[in-house]
Formats: sequence, structure tokens, C-alpha cells
Amino acid sequence: MRFLSLATVFAALSGFAIIILAPRILSEALTVQFMALWGLFFACTGIIDGLTQETTRAISAAEESGRVGNARPIRFAVAVGLVMALAIIASSPLWMPHLVDTHHATATVLLACGLGLYACQALLSGVLSGLKLWSEYAGLLALDSGIRILLLIPAWLLGWGLPAFILITVIGALSWCFILAASPRARQALNKPTDVSARTFRSNALQAMLATGATAVLITGFPTIMKALLSDAPTNGVTMGGLVMAVTLTRAPILVPLQRFQSALIVFFVEHRGQILSALAKPICGVFAVGGVGAVAAWLLGPTIMRLVFPPEFVVPGPHLAVLTFASACAGALMITSTAAVAAELHRLYILGWVVASIVAIGVVLLPLGLVPAVCIALFLGPTAGILVQVLGLLSARTGEDA
Repeated sequence: MRFLSLATVFAALSGFAIIILAPRILSEALTVQFMALWGLFFACTGIIDGLTQETTRAISAAEESGRVGNARPIRFAVAVGLVMALAIIASSPLWMPHLVDTHHATATVLLACGLGLYACQALLSGVLSGLKLWSEYAGLLALDSGIRILLLIPAWLLGWGLPAFILITVIGALSWCFILAASPRARQALNKPTDVSARTFRSNALQAMLATGATAVLITGFPTIMKALLSDAPTNGVTMGGLVMAVTLTRAPILVPLQRFQSALIVFFVEHRGQILSALAKPICGVFAVGGVGAVAAWLLGPTIMRLVFPPEFVVPGPHLAVLTFASACAGALMITSTAAVAAELHRLYILGWVVASIVAIGVVLLPLGLVPAVCIALFLGPTAGILVQVLGLLSARTGEDA
């Protein structure tokens, strides 16, 4: 687990490096376009991450209970990758011109290839975490981020443009190939059985993917939504590029590590399935404590740091940064209650919580509140509504078991 902790820290720092350097290499307009594509790619990978979660649960449960089903997740992963890639290519004429001004074909091909490859990476992540092969899992995370950093260095030094940053966005999806080539244990792990039939696995995985798709709306896809729905909203002195950057930066310290630990959390809740509600207390209190400390730091230090790191048009006032940071803790708490729902095999509850959160957040964005109030309120109220739905659902399920 120590290696996993180091890998998650490295992943978070790598994401920070890319986001911080983008405005220094690209113009403001190109930075916003890059961030929109970055958000879109990771929103789509967020959908595929449902496969990781169900694979983790199914293999972990098989190891715990001894039940053996006939599901082979690798076949489903390949199908998901193909479908995702073809969907990107077929639909891109409808939305790609709204995200980037040029390089439409390059962006489409890279996104399609990246998402097709990521489906296999998501599967391997689930297998490794389900078997508690944390060294290999940590290596996968570190390599995913390391490849991006290696490409970022020449992009920074040579002043490469938007296509290089699109490649930086997707290239980490090749990491699973290197892990399989280097690790016999990882190759053997792909043949481990699950606890359910192929039909049940597909159903559970699709439900989890639907849920993680709703998750991605708030976690990684929100900057894309901002660009699409709030371009004409009053800014009150804060630029769209600045607020997009602020949302991304305030979420990364909490949500990037937590996303990487989701598989470990699922295993934890599977092991404490009989006391899931009490097991929730410690991680949720921890994420809110981090969020509270982070909010104070963001208020006091955030604007100064942004002035040192970014051009003037990207600076956002401290109170806005504080609210966005604590809103990230709310999203983190919702991620934790969601992993508990997955561990309890309450996939519909997982979906319901994130769908409610997304509907509430988008509903707030559509109100005529102005850019900053709409974003801050949406990112706070949406996750809070989802948490209430999932906690009440877990409580109801527990009461039903005791009856």
C-alpha cells in the first residue's frame, strides 16, 4: 500500500504539472480548448471506470467467498473499447467543432484511440486491485502519469501546440501494455475468475458504468459543461479560463488521489460489508477535514499562488477558491458513499445518487445566476444531494436486512 500511496501522489502532482504549464505554453483560448478536451477524455474514462469497479468487486468477492462464476471480463472490456472508439468517431462532427477551433480530425482520432485502449487499462486496474496486487497496480498508476510527464517536457521546452497536449491527454492509456509485458503476475491475474455469471457481470458492469458516467459529469467533465452552457453568463471580473482552471485545481488535490483509491475502498467495504454505515464514518470525516483545511489555505494563499504561476487573466479571488475547494470535499464524500454502495451490490443506488447529483448541479448551472455563483452553488448542492440519497439508501438496505 505504500507504493500505491506514492503512486497516487505522483499522479496528482503530474496532473498539476500539466495543468499549470498549459497556460504558459498555450494561449488563453487554446488553454480553454485543451481543458475542454482534457475534461471530455477523463469524463469518458470515468464512464469506463465502472468496469474497473465491477471487476474489482467481482474478483475480490470471489477471493473472499470462494464462489466461482463463468464471467471473463477481458471480452467485455474489448467490446467496450471498440464501442467507445466508434462512438467518438461517429459523433465527433456534432460536438468537436464546439470544443476546438482547429485540428478536429487529429483530436477525434487521438480521443478514439485513447478511449479504446483505456478500456483494457480499466480492466487490468480492476483485476490487480481485486487481487490486492498493489505493487503492480501502483506501477500502472505511476506509468500512466509518467508517460504524460515525459511528453510534457519537450512540449514545454519546444513550445508545441494543441495537438501535443491532446496526445499528452490520451497517451497514458498505453500503460497497461507495459505492465502486462513486464509482470508475469499481472498476466496470470487476467485469468482469475469472478463470483458471478457472464450475464450478471455484464449487467453489473453496465450499471456501474452508467453510474460512473454520471460521476464524470461532476468530477472531470464539469469544465466542458461550463464552456458549453455558461459562455455567455456574466463573469463579474472572473474569466472563463480562470474559473475553469480554478475548478480543476481545487478538485485535483482531493479527488485525484481519491479516484485512485476507489478500488481499495471497494475492497475495504467488501471486507466490512456487515458494518458499512459505521465504516463510512472515518473516510468521510477524513475527506471533509482535508477539504476544510484546504479551503482555508485556498482563501489565504490561492490568489497569490495563482499570480505567481499563471498569467493575470487566470487569477481567481480567494473566497471563490475556498468554496470550490470545500465543494470538492463534498464530491469526494459522494465518491466514498458510492464505493460503499458498489461493495453492497446496490448498483441502482450508486446510479441514483450520481444522477440526482448531476441533475441538481446542471439545474443550478441553467439558472440565471452568473458564472461564479452558478458554478460554486452547483458544485456544492449537487454532491450534497447525492450523498443524502445514497446514505438514506444504505440505511434503508441495512434496516431491511435486520428486519
